[in-house]
Amino acid sequence: MNNQTIAVRMYVQKNRGNAAGRIPIFARIILGGKSAAIATKLYIEPDQWAFGETIGTTKELKAINKLLEEMRVKIFQTHTELIRQGIDVDLEKLKLALQGKSYSNDCRYLIQLFNRWLEEYQKQVGLSTSQKTYERYVVVRDRVQEYIKTVTKMDDILLSDVTPMFVNGFDTYNRTHYEIANNHAMKQMQKFRTVYRTAIDNGWATKNPFASFKIKFEDVEREILTREELSRIIQKEFTSVRMDQVRDVFVFCCFTGLAHCDVLELTEENIRIDDDGNKWLRTHRQKTDTPVDVPLLEIPQIIIEKYKSKRKKLRGKLLPVVSNSCTNVYLKELGDVCGIQKNITFHMARHTFATTITLTNGVPIESVGKMLGHRNIRTTQIYAKVLHEKVANDMAMLASKIGGDYSIPTKRKRQAI
Repeated sequence: MNNQTIAVRMYVQKNRGNAAGRIPIFARIILGGKSAAIATKLYIEPDQWAFGETIGTTKELKAINKLLEEMRVKIFQTHTELIRQGIDVDLEKLKLALQGKSYSNDCRYLIQLFNRWLEEYQKQVGLSTSQKTYERYVVVRDRVQEYIKTVTKMDDILLSDVTPMFVNGFDTYNRTHYEIANNHAMKQMQKFRTVYRTAIDNGWATKNPFASFKIKFEDVEREILTREELSRIIQKEFTSVRMDQVRDVFVFCCFTGLAHCDVLELTEENIRIDDDGNKWLRTHRQKTDTPVDVPLLEIPQIIIEKYKSKRKKLRGKLLPVVSNSCTNVYLKELGDVCGIQKNITFHMARHTFATTITLTNGVPIESVGKMLGHRNIRTTQIYAKVLHEKVANDMAMLASKIGGDYSIPTKRKRQAI
C-alpha cells in the first residue's frame, strides 16, 4: 500500500449546523480506494464556503483557511513519515498517527504534555475558544509546574509519577497557597484533568490518577441588586464623567443580561427593529457562541441614545466600555457612593437581569435562558431561586384569589382555640 497516492479534500456538511447556524468543516482523506472523514472542529456560515475553502476577507476566514492548509500539509507529512518508518500505511493507522496515538512522537513528561496541549489549543483561539479561556489553562500549567518545583525541586516529572497522591497534593497546595475558594479550585482541577486525559487517550499514560478525585462544586448564592438598590444607582447624579459612564454601562447590562466581553463589542449593527417597530439587541455570546436576542426596554434605549452623538469618538462602539478590571474597581466606588453594602462586580449585572428584572417579574425561565444565551435550561435554573419578595407577592396574590373559596366554620375555630 505504500506506493498508493493520497488525496485530501476539504468539505462542509450543511445539514449539521450548530445552534448558531454555523456548519462544520471536514477533511476527507482518500487512500487505497477508501476514504475517511476527520472533523476539523472549525465552523463557518453556510455562504462562506466554495471550492474547498472559505470565501471572504475577514480575519477569521483567513485564519480558518490557514488552519485548513496546515492540516492538509500535516496529513501529507504524517503519511510520508509513516512510509519512511517502513509502516504499511492504511487509513486507520494514518488517523491514529494524526491523533497522536500509536504512530506519533512519544510524550513522557507532565509539563511537556501541558505545553503540547496548549500549543494546539491556542490555534483555536478566536475560532472555537477565547483568549481568556486559553490563559486560564496557562495559569493551571504554571501552578502545576510551581507545585512540581516545590515538592521535587525539578522543572518536570514523568507522567507515570502523576499519582492520586500528587493530584490531591496539588489541589491542597493550590487552595492554601493562593487562598482560592472551592469552586475556583474545582474548575482548575477540571482543566488539569482535561489536559491529562490527553496522555491517557494517546497511550502515553496507562493509569488515571483522577479516578478517585471527586469534583465537587458548592452552591453559591449569586449576589444581586434589589429593585431599590438598582433604582438608587440609576437615579444617582455624578459629576465625574468616568463614574457616569461606568454606571450607564453597568445599568445597561442589568436590563440586557450581557457579560462585559459582549457589551464591549456592541455596535449599531446589533440593534434591530422588528415588524412591530420594537427594538431588539442581537449578538452572540463570546463564551459559548450562542445567539442572544433581547428586547430593548426603555432604560437601555435611553442609555444608547445618550451616547449616539459620541459614536465617532467611541470608534463605532455602542457604549463607552472600559476594561473589566477597571470597571470592577469603579463599581466598588459606585457601591460606596450609593450606600450599597455589597461587593458590586460587573457580572452582578447579569445576575440582576436574570432575577430582579426578569424572573421576579414573571418572565418564564425559558425566555430568560434564551436572552442570557444559555445552551441548557439547567444553567438558567441556577437563578430560579427567586427573591423572598417574589414568593411573598405570589402567595399574597394566591390568598386574595382563594380567600373566599375556603373557610373554617366559626364553631370549629372556637374549638381549635
